[in-house]
Amino acid sequence: GWMHALRHIMKTNDLGHPLCGHLREGTWAMDYVYTRLEKQTKTFPRLAKPAAWFKERFDKIKATVPSFLRPKYFAIVVFEGYKATRRTVMEQCSEFVSNGHAFTQDLALTSVQMYGLVQSASLDPGKPVPSVAAGLPHFASSWARCWGRDVFISLRGLFLTTGNYDAAKKHILAFCSTLKHGLIPNLLDSIRNPRYNSRDSPWWMLQNIQDYVKTVPDGINILAEPVKRRFPLDDTWIPWNDPQAYSYSSTVAEIIQEILQRHALGINFREHNAGPNLDMQMKDEGFNIEIHVDWTTGIIYGGSQHNCGTWMDKMGESTKAGTKGVPGTPRDGAPIEIIGLLKSTLRWVDELASKGQFPFKGVEAQIDGKLQLVTYKEWSDLLQASFEKHYYVPLDPADDAKYEVNSALINRRGIYKDVYGTPKDREWSDYQLRCNFPIAMTVAPELFDPEHALGALKVADEVLRSPLGMKTLDPSDGQYRGNYDNSNDSHDAAIAKGLNYHQGPEWGWPLGYFLRAYLHFERVQNKDVTDALHRLHAALLVPRRSIQDDPWAGLPELTNENGSYCHDSCRTQAWSSSTLLDFLEDVHQLQKS
Repeated sequence: GWMHALRHIMKTNDLGHPLCGHLREGTWAMDYVYTRLEKQTKTFPRLAKPAAWFKERFDKIKATVPSFLRPKYFAIVVFEGYKATRRTVMEQCSEFVSNGHAFTQDLALTSVQMYGLVQSASLDPGKPVPSVAAGLPHFASSWARCWGRDVFISLRGLFLTTGNYDAAKKHILAFCSTLKHGLIPNLLDSIRNPRYNSRDSPWWMLQNIQDYVKTVPDGINILAEPVKRRFPLDDTWIPWNDPQAYSYSSTVAEIIQEILQRHALGINFREHNAGPNLDMQMKDEGFNIEIHVDWTTGIIYGGSQHNCGTWMDKMGESTKAGTKGVPGTPRDGAPIEIIGLLKSTLRWVDELASKGQFPFKGVEAQIDGKLQLVTYKEWSDLLQASFEKHYYVPLDPADDAKYEVNSALINRRGIYKDVYGTPKDREWSDYQLRCNFPIAMTVAPELFDPEHALGALKVADEVLRSPLGMKTLDPSDGQYRGNYDNSNDSHDAAIAKGLNYHQGPEWGWPLGYFLRAYLHFERVQNKDVTDALHRLHAALLVPRRSIQDDPWAGLPELTNENGSYCHDSCRTQAWSSSTLLDFLEDVHQLQKS
């Protein structure tokens, strides 16, 4: 907005700035400020007073102030309006934000930036209602605005830590209404044409429902909230305005159970409208979605080499390089963050059930040809018993026999696998050091041996942490390509059409989970975490400067190698700010206790 340019002008008295010249030549900028607000008063009546406030002052400036002084008075009016608006937002936020430092408040303001009414994107197919954008400018409107995983990675930070509980609840209920195949949409598209091709999205939603229940006063009541269902129970695709749509309801608790139950029995379907009209890049096999549980370990597997069902979802687009329809990072098997989110959910619903606050006890599963009840605790215990053995890569080769590892494929030791169970022809990808394991550490720390966990986090701190985020791949990996350029049209298969989106470029949002996990395991290992807090806060110095100086007043989606600018990145991304709010709120709660 105006403030980015005005801060520089006021600080340096730069009267030669183009904005100052523009104001001396005419009054368009003044007219734009209040007429833009006036045009929206039918939808937002409360904007009438701010519009009148600006108009009154700008009319006086236009009538009485000589042209050479217009920049000064324009700056005074806009700056006063900005301060009043910012103060009003802060007063409506949680105590964590309203009493927080400037960086916390700058991050919190992105929740206002990302949440708004857009005619082309809604949480209701029948009328426009506010929704949260994944990022700006690329994910601002239409089908590209609202993504399942992005919403629920961002929801805790942007809405729960800031105190906007109503917005959080509306997003939870809207996505609950879309449940189909045991999944929620990757792309919401105003619930009119949602797409079900992400394996991680339902688990992020369940984590957020848990966060909501634990954060919001009387949050437990959301479990009994009735939700009208967009699709019939048999998963038939129908238009949103079909008489069968929204013809029956489930409670949120029943939706949680349905997600768990559908995964327990296995999920196998082909996407509705599969083909180039749905995804012009994907090969035909990629539209087939498959998920199953191994009941000897409790681990959920899914995906194939033809699709990419987690946040690392870049699909190859280059005919020239031969990568069209080839995912950059399929992560088929059992991605570590999904297992962490599953464990967190099972622990939580078991706790609720034991207190009589959840109407189910477990799931039915087909085991050895027999349908039997598996309680939440039994499923959770299976994961607890199998996790370290299947995911940890021991520091000492002499310990390899204690773990499920192929020693010949290990590139780096003392880490956690990114995926377990990738097919044998690509088994090497299990052992790639990526930035996903701290997510599992944050939501389900009980899965991890504390000494192993802290050791792996120290490796990530040294190898993956970058100025504004986390590298998506170990630079020592042969597939590492740290600079993303989606317009690259070369014959190089590794980077053509940006196939390396998640093969090294440095994404913002995993940093928050890294910091939260590091703080947790430092507390487990050391009672005094003063030094750790200093180190972790030091990691926020660059993001702090970035959000203050950037014209978009947010944190980017990603950067290229060593924090360098990426021209294909969103300039401000919801989850980049939200996960740092998550970390700062953890610190706030620690200091309060």
